[in-house]
Amino acid sequence: MHAFTTELPQMAALGRLATLARRTCNNVKCLRMMSTAKIETKWLLIYDYVEDVLEKRKPHREGHLDLIKSLMEDGSVIMAGALANPPDKAYFVLDSKENAEKFAKVDPYVLNGVVTSTEIREWSSVKFE
Repeated sequence: MHAFTTELPQMAALGRLATLARRTCNNVKCLRMMSTAKIETKWLLIYDYVEDVLEKRKPHREGHLDLIKSLMEDGSVIMAGALANPPDKAYFVLDSKENAEKFAKVDPYVLNGVVTSTEIREWSSVKFE
């Protein structure tokens, strides 16, 4: 599986995707689908959690989930979830860097020490039309 980095221009990434498709697609339908691929920029907000996150998050969980819900309703947050076994990180997919920064500034988990560090990364996702 190819990993595209943010250092590559979007057109170069799309060109590499097309090359990969030609190598792996062996029928017309597959090639047509690949020709409709578009690169979309999203933003990942990555949380590192304290070791005892399941216990420490309890008093702040409702506020955290309410924030996610409200931002999903307005389209700012596209997807969110924590890793399991161990529950040491969470990932949020947002529509803009500004919204990722705003989210991290007001999230009850961040404000109350449930999150030990945050990172915001640009993510080039592929969408087929």
